[in-house]
Amino acid sequence: MKVKYYKEDDILVIKLSKNPIDYAEESDWIIMHYDEKKNPVRIEILDASRFLKEESKALPQVVKRAFFA
Repeated sequence: MKVKYYKEDDILVIKLSKNPIDYAEESDWIIMHYDEKKNPVRIEILDASRFLKEESKALPQVVKRAFFA
């Protein structure tokens, strides 16, 4: 898993797999990318600073370190 925060766009990207992306689904401020077998490949969190303020207690440490570093 790789985590990267794009400060200029306020987007947090969590790469779960190197598989090619086949399609994506968007819900509120999260975009989930899937491969052709419907396995999650990437998660994009839009407006990440707001999302993390509201949800930070439930996030894994690796995500917190990437965002708050």
